Amino acid sequence: MRNLIIRTITGVLFVTLVACSVWFSPTVLLYIFLLFACCAFYEYTTLLKEKNINLSVMFYVVAVGLYMLPYLQHYQFGKMNFLLATALSLISVLFIVELFRKQENPFEVIAFSVLGLIWIVVPFALINIFPIYFGEQSKYLLLMMFIIIWANDTLAYCAGSIFGKHKLFERVSPKKTWEGTLISAVLTMLIACFLPKIFALNLTIVQMLVFSAIIIVAGTLGDLIESLFKRTMGVKDSGNILPGHGGMLDRFDSYLLVIPFVLFYLILIL
Repeated sequence: MRNLIIRTITGVLFVTLVACSVWFSPTVLLYIFLLFACCAFYEYTTLLKEKNINLSVMFYVVAVGLYMLPYLQHYQFGKMNFLLATALSLISVLFIVELFRKQENPFEVIAFSVLGLIWIVVPFALINIFPIYFGEQSKYLLLMMFIIIWANDTLAYCAGSIFGKHKLFERVSPKKTWEGTLISAVLTMLIACFLPKIFALNLTIVQMLVFSAIIIVAGTLGDLIESLFKRTMGVKDSGNILPGHGGMLDRFDSYLLVIPFVLFYLILIL
C-alpha cells in the first residue's frame, strides 16, 4: 500500500509536469523535455559503465545538439536539409573522438553511442517537431497521445493484476500478460474515440482508432525493448529518480517508440 501511494503521487506529479510543458508554449516544452532527456542520457551511460562501456563527454554534447535541431527549424534558423547535414556531422564527431580516446573497445563504444542517439535522443527531439507541423493544435495532439499512453499503461497494469494468467513475453517481461494487454487495448481505444470531441479536433472515429492502435502497439513494444535492454545490462530499473517508478528511461520506455510512429501518422493524415 505504501509503495502504491508513493507510485501514485509520483505519477500525478509527473503527469502534471508533462501536461503543463505541452500546454504553455513550445519553448517550455523544449526545456522540460530536455531535462527529461538529460536524465535519460545519464541513466543510459551509467548502465553501460557496468559493462565497461564508457561513453565520452562528447556524447552529451552531440545528444543535446541533436535534441536542439528541431527548435532551430521551428524558429527558421535553418532549412531541413541543412539541419540533417548538421545531425550527420554531429554523429560523425563521435567516431573521431574514439580515435583519440585509447579505449580497449572503441567500436563497441561507438555502437552504443549511436544506439543512444537513435533510441533516446531522436524520439525526444521529435517532440519539438509537433509545433512546426501542427501549430496551435499540436498541444491537443500531444496531450491526446500522452493520455492514450497513460491510459494504456494504467489499464494494462490493473487488468493484468486482476485477470492476468498467460504471459505476453515472459523471456523479457514476466509480469506482462495477454489478458492485461488485450483488455487495456480495447478500453483505451474506446477512451480514445471521445478525445477529439474533448479537444475539438477534426478527426474521424477511424482515424482515432488507428491513432490509438499505433500508440498501444508501439508503446507495448517500446516497454518490452527497454525491458530487454535492462535484462542485457543485468538491472531491474534504469534508475531511481522517480520513486515508485524507477528511472526516467523506465517512465519513457513507451514514448521512445510511440513518438516517431505517431508523428509519421499525423503528418500523413493532417
